[in-house]
Amino acid sequence: MDKKNNFKIAITGGGTGGHLYPGVALADVFKEKTPLNEVLFLNTGNPLEKNILNNEGYNYKAIPSGGVLGKSLLNKFKNLLTVLKSVSLAHKELKEFKPDAVIGVGGYVSVPVITAALIGNIPVFIQEQNSVAGISNKIFAYFAKLNFTSFPDTKLGPHDKNIFTGNPIRKKISLNAYKTNKNNTTIFITGGSQGSKSINKAVCDSLNFFENLNKIKFIHQTGEKDYEFMKKNFIEKKANFKVQPFFNNITEIYSKSDLIVARAGASTIAELSCAGMPAILVPFPFATHNHQYFNAKSLADDNAAVLIEEKDLTGKFLAETVESLINDKNRLESMSKNIKKAAKPNASDEIYYRIKGKLS
Repeated sequence: MDKKNNFKIAITGGGTGGHLYPGVALADVFKEKTPLNEVLFLNTGNPLEKNILNNEGYNYKAIPSGGVLGKSLLNKFKNLLTVLKSVSLAHKELKEFKPDAVIGVGGYVSVPVITAALIGNIPVFIQEQNSVAGISNKIFAYFAKLNFTSFPDTKLGPHDKNIFTGNPIRKKISLNAYKTNKNNTTIFITGGSQGSKSINKAVCDSLNFFENLNKIKFIHQTGEKDYEFMKKNFIEKKANFKVQPFFNNITEIYSKSDLIVARAGASTIAELSCAGMPAILVPFPFATHNHQYFNAKSLADDNAAVLIEEKDLTGKFLAETVESLINDKNRLESMSKNIKKAAKPNASDEIYYRIKGKLS
């Protein structure tokens, strides 16, 4: 294989869409630049990951793993044994695939895979989505060739290895997707790839407080657990809705939406910024170092989004906030313009060229 042109890349990490989609964005750019490049995902193999990777057309292998933070002593011991066994499994998969590099995007599954890569003397690169790095990325950043960060002040390993690129997003996330619709209003609601019970509950309650419910279409990504419950409530309220546990056609949904209600994870923020989507952000209050709150507050301070903390999230307040925004098209357009200032649409390309430079 000519290493100056074609590469085999293994991408490891996942558990949630927030970890996995940046990996998909990097896979996309590797295939776009040179179709002969090969990509293999090594992840947990959970149903969400299978759905996403099957839809995106990428090969994957499941590597069992587990965390230790916040676990009981027994579960810590069990998960450590799992990780040790998985190092051997990851070594087998890497030996068979023969990648030129391994890219870690965070999550417990990256621990056995990157450990196996280092043992096998395979170059490792780290991509960190959040302002505060996860524990696996913090550890392996010291052994990586380069660490790519989504925020300029992220602390991750040796300073001379860190490169601020922004968070990779899929090329299918259209730049400037947002366009106001003067005739009707569509609200897209998502609590992330697995859904959010607190957001779902607030949306359910909010249906009692909209003054013009019949003029709004709701597109709601509920997660698996609340799908039937939310569908039943939308039907009972005779709302105009489309509900699914998970949507793969996110670009189409962005282009149809006037306003987003979402969590404030780094991947969500990156996508909304590039698409120019006005948003109500409800940070997950238990995120590491409360980083979702600071993500949302930064945008709210710049009039690029509206921040509602979960402790203040009620159905009445959500309905009032949504209606105040959709009745003010000028504010929505201003929010769209402002959030685009945070966009880093070329993050995937920069990471690709940096990795290629190290491997060539």
